Amino acid sequence: MSTKRLITTDKDTICAAVTAPGQAGISVVRVSGSNSESIVRQTCSFLPTELESHRVYYGYLRAPNEEQAVDEVLVTYFKSGRSFTGETTFEISCHGSQVIVSEILSQLCAAGARMAERGEFTYRAFMHGRIDLVQAESVLELIQSRSKRSSQMALRQLQGGFSKILRDLLQDLTWILANLEANIDFSSEDIEIASMKELTGRTEILLGKVRGLLSEQRKGRILKSGYQVALAGRPNAGKSSLLNALLAEERAIVTDIPGTTRDLVEGEISIDGFAVTLTDTAGLREATDAVEKIGVAKSLAKVNMVDRVFYLVDGEVGWQPEDAGYISQLPKDKLLIVWNKADLSPQSGVPDQYQSIAISARTGDGLEDLTGFIKDSLKEEFLEDAPALNNARHFEGLDRIRKSLEASLELIQENDSPDLIALELQLALQTLHELLGLVYDDQVMDRVFQEFCIGK
Repeated sequence: MSTKRLITTDKDTICAAVTAPGQAGISVVRVSGSNSESIVRQTCSFLPTELESHRVYYGYLRAPNEEQAVDEVLVTYFKSGRSFTGETTFEISCHGSQVIVSEILSQLCAAGARMAERGEFTYRAFMHGRIDLVQAESVLELIQSRSKRSSQMALRQLQGGFSKILRDLLQDLTWILANLEANIDFSSEDIEIASMKELTGRTEILLGKVRGLLSEQRKGRILKSGYQVALAGRPNAGKSSLLNALLAEERAIVTDIPGTTRDLVEGEISIDGFAVTLTDTAGLREATDAVEKIGVAKSLAKVNMVDRVFYLVDGEVGWQPEDAGYISQLPKDKLLIVWNKADLSPQSGVPDQYQSIAISARTGDGLEDLTGFIKDSLKEEFLEDAPALNNARHFEGLDRIRKSLEASLELIQENDSPDLIALELQLALQTLHELLGLVYDDQVMDRVFQEFCIGK
């Protein structure tokens, strides 16, 4: 979608199906714009002369001057200023046939509407001041959410939670900059509106808030992409069996032949409302062929990118000296030793410095302890109900603000020109305006709306 095109056509009345394509019980077609009432009336003659906002009307939708009905529909009317887009809006609920939906859209376009572009309804909501740019992005996050927790976070942002945090930063920064510029304006008269000590203190507090937000990127990544767990270990330790047991499906091939798994095999489960991605990796050993070497290399690369590494030990074979060598290549702070086949042999020989859990992927014993370990790990990550930073544009913007605030404090410490200090603060202020959409350009808008689907 090009926002340049939308800016020149935002007076058009637009229409689109807002429900997913395919057969369903019902589908919904949305019409939005200043001429939407006259357009809808051409196909829905049953509508009364006086419409009441947020009321549903029943009747048969027909093509103009045609007696044969297209469908039996419910039409909901939203008055201008009281709709999602801020414009006069109608939502037509029809039977969920793509033939019917296409025919309704054809009739609306023939009556004067045009098909909406990707994200154009949300774009219009932003342009009419119904939501800010952060809230517009949260609409897409809500649609694409993969877990209960991620949908809750997106909903909080849609309700303005993160926007309020940014606006509080904006208020603090505006105060600092206004007082600094006032000092500059009255410097010739030896009048100081706010002391440099106070300005420095407030800037340091503001910088601390920004750094705190940036530190929440990991939480945001977990909510958006899922908590990543890699299953590592020597061949035949039971990694694939454990993956299948946790997923409750035969995702990975299980055989007695060492080196069966040569590529990464993934699956996803939900634990306590979080999406958890499990990755079965190639067995760690001296590879016997080129393909297996690639698999082992990919395994070692993967374990350094995940949140947790479960190193499986074959209980029948027991702890071996080479296990210590392989573990030395794994991130210690993410490691859990999983003693598999505990139904055949009790755990023994695992060094005390490693946390461990005994399981049997075959019988299911200990799997509840293993999922409980993941749940506890997630609770540690989310002890505080802090905002989670999961949007690249937000992270980049806040990082620019951090750098500007750090630069301004360095200039203050060096007793440099107040004009240079103000310039750094102005850059931070401009970035905050861009994050909230108080100022924007085509590049920013295209970045925000290009991933939206038609109908949203």
